[in-house]
Amino acid sequence: MRSSHVVLDQVEITFDDPRAVAHAGLLLPATLAERLGIEQATDQLVDLDDRTGAAHPGRKLLTVVHALLAGGDCIDDVVRREAP
Repeated sequence: MRSSHVVLDQVEITFDDPRAVAHAGLLLPATLAERLGIEQATDQLVDLDDRTGAAHPGRKLLTVVHALLAGGDCIDDVVRREAP
């Protein structure tokens, strides 16, 4: 069972910002991760018990990996922040 509702390698990409860089996207690593089943494998293999925030470890892993690939260098780059 796929976790995504979109087939990633059939997505049409358009740029509406002249400063956007065409070769800096995460489409290729996201497609590879989906085809390898990394999210599902992580969900099956990692047990975080019933702690707060323990749901979906595979999704959390991919969030960190994609943030690193996009240039993040610390966990603060993937922490969800509320607007002031």
